[in-house]
Amino acid sequence: MADDRSNTRRLLVVEDDRGLQRQVKWCFDGYEVVVAEDRDAAIVAMRRYEPRVVLQDLGLPPDPAGLSEGFASLREILALAPHTKIIVMTGNGDTKAAVDAIGLGAWDFYQKPVVAEVLRLIVERAFHVAALEAENRRRHTLQTPDLLEGIVAVSDEMLALCRKIEKLAPADVSVLLRGESGTGKEVAARAIHTQSPRAARPFMAINCAALSEQLLESELFGHEKGAFTGATDRQRGRLELADGGTFFLDEVGELKPELQAKLLRVLQERRFERVGGSRTLEVDVRWIAATNRDLRAMIDDGRFREDLYHRLAVFLVHLPALATRREDIPDLAETFARHFASRIKKRVSGLTEGAKRLLASYDYPGNVRELRNIIERAVILAQGLEVSDRDIVLPDAVSRETRAAGFFTVPMPSEGPPPTLEVVERHYVSRVLDHLEGRRMAAAQVLGISYPTFLKRLRELGLD
Repeated sequence: MADDRSNTRRLLVVEDDRGLQRQVKWCFDGYEVVVAEDRDAAIVAMRRYEPRVVLQDLGLPPDPAGLSEGFASLREILALAPHTKIIVMTGNGDTKAAVDAIGLGAWDFYQKPVVAEVLRLIVERAFHVAALEAENRRRHTLQTPDLLEGIVAVSDEMLALCRKIEKLAPADVSVLLRGESGTGKEVAARAIHTQSPRAARPFMAINCAALSEQLLESELFGHEKGAFTGATDRQRGRLELADGGTFFLDEVGELKPELQAKLLRVLQERRFERVGGSRTLEVDVRWIAATNRDLRAMIDDGRFREDLYHRLAVFLVHLPALATRREDIPDLAETFARHFASRIKKRVSGLTEGAKRLLASYDYPGNVRELRNIIERAVILAQGLEVSDRDIVLPDAVSRETRAAGFFTVPMPSEGPPPTLEVVERHYVSRVLDHLEGRRMAAAQVLGISYPTFLKRLRELGLD
């Protein structure tokens, strides 16, 4: 998607009359004017430039004398970008067409011939209202006085978290984020960084659970040439690259004792050496660590250093599980839906109320990350302008709903041998397809196999 700030003065003119195109461009010399001559070109321009305001003639080819193409263009633009302000241009005295356009969702109308001062006034007012509405949507989504990038907050728990982040971000102290996997600890870390005086400097992240001890040490501190097998060149570590910025240690509870000791020294002295090197380097970073473990219990068991814990947890921030803040689920889902629809260039503008109710009924053991994955699949499956409950496949839907529907009840013969495994499989797959009304991609996801594998198995079972 285009940067919202870049389209604040971008005007799309949908008009096939070349003379009128030039006249409108002259009227709006201080704007970025994009021209489209028909409905298809208008939709392409909407996707590419995302203008906030559209000035559209209702008489478009191939029916320039009629209104069908103009109305069709109006509908498609609003389906693609519902918040766009569309000003329709009509012939002199054609008030009925203008009223019909307003009924379809146009924001205002203008009757030809063009009077530059009047048209500029209408368009400028449209841009002003669009900007105000965009700001209101942003504030409604975030529910915070200032932007905390990436955080959607409606529930009391998340609003309190946002207020806490706003207070601690300017204080240049270490922060420990605690929460279940998938609760958005890295998103919170980035929000702290962007609200801090170090925002213009690097934000560097490393996952302590994703690398072996040797690789993790090399990634953190860098290494000298020949420090170990494969070290053919000197490499600067991420800690060195983050100088002046923020360093995020994800899953810090996975650090081995020896590396904990080296990390403690960096926190205390702000000094370190590259692996295999003797030169001492100085670094100035703000530390943010995250864990889904109980570090206090690990301290009692001797698996985590207490002195390192106190260095990291100057501020301790708890991120609530998604199941405890269900009020956030609809807004999160809407945000993810718009994101994925934009990425795959699909006309999905949101979710139906039924979809939101279904999503709110699930407990999300994988938290926000799991919701994000569910919405990504739903956007792919969606056939309308909104994601419906029929597009959503919840991970526990098979075990809960299929048992309730008797999916595992296979007809057993009164005499003779029991059914073969292929018969049982054919019966089960048929019931899943019936339950999902024949949607094969959804069935493949429910069954936990890839779509090509599912199609192949359908042919083998004689169900294609």
